[in-house]
This record gives sequence, C-alpha cells and structure tokens, in this order.
Amino acid sequence: MFELFKEAVRSAYLTKKKNGELPYDELEKPSPGDLRNLFLLLMAQGLSQHDQETLLRFFMYNGEYAELDTHIRKYDLDKFRPLRNYILGITSNPSEDVVKMLAILIDFQPRPYRQWREGYLAKSTVQTEKKENKNRLQQNLPSKPLTRSSNISVRNGLKLLVSLGILSTVAAVFIAKD
Repeated sequence: MFELFKEAVRSAYLTKKKNGELPYDELEKPSPGDLRNLFLLLMAQGLSQHDQETLLRFFMYNGEYAELDTHIRKYDLDKFRPLRNYILGITSNPSEDVVKMLAILIDFQPRPYRQWREGYLAKSTVQTEKKENKNRLQQNLPSKPLTRSSNISVRNGLKLLVSLGILSTVAAVFIAKD
C-alpha cells in the first residue's frame, strides 16, 4: 500500500513541477542546503502535529520540537542527499521517511500517509462496489438480442399490465361509490 502512496507523492511532485505549481522554486533542483533551509522555513510557518512527528523521525531527534530548528541547522547536509536524489529522480526506492518529507515539502494532500490510505481504501471500496453492481446488471441482461417475437411478447405484457392497472382503478372507484 505504501508503494501506491509513494507513486502518488512522486506523481504530484512531477505534475506540480510541470505546471509551475511547486510551493518553492528551490524544489525544482534542490541542493541539500536548500532542503535544510526549506524545512527551517516550514517550521517557522508552523506544521501540523503529524508533520512535526515526521520531521522528528527524519532528523532522528529525541528532544523537544521547539529545539528542532537548532538541530536541523547543525544537521549534516549529506543526510539530505537521499531526499534530494528522490526529488531529482536519481533514487527510485527511497525510505518511507524520505517520501513523507517530500509530501510535506510539496504540501501533498491528504497527508499523513495514514489519512491518505484511509481515503484510498474508501475510494477503492466504492469503485469495487460499482464494478460489482455493473457486473450484476450485465449478468441479468439477456445474452441474445431481443427478436421480433420477444419484442411482441414484451409489448403484449406491458399492455396487459396497463389494462390490469386501469381495471383495478375502475373497480376501486365502483367499490368506493357503494
């Protein structure tokens, strides 16, 4: 399931890049220093609790979130290379944390992964039900096209139903008069 999330995040990045919709120009060809500075900027702007947890994991920091910016400033720039390589398409199989960090950088929605997965499963369930309903309908349709005689039978059946409906209405009116 995470593979699908990874593909969705990467696809969203490429689409935003192609359409000129990346939230930061530095994301087109980021350097490790650019990535560090973007995370510092995001922290200053404020992040959701889930994004904060992702950053703490990525930066392997056990202290308070409020002090994370100091840790990031001192963080070895080489450790941003896996994220940079994933963004540039050099790496095709990144760690989960790298994918989640890109999701934060491009403001991929829905996020975090758990929320995306729940939405994906719900949508998948609806699509499966629609397919099953369509298959049921197709199974109930006649396998051969209607012939002239079967068309006549259908018309005669409809005429009979209409006649019975009219008769029952007339009978109800007469009964109501008595």
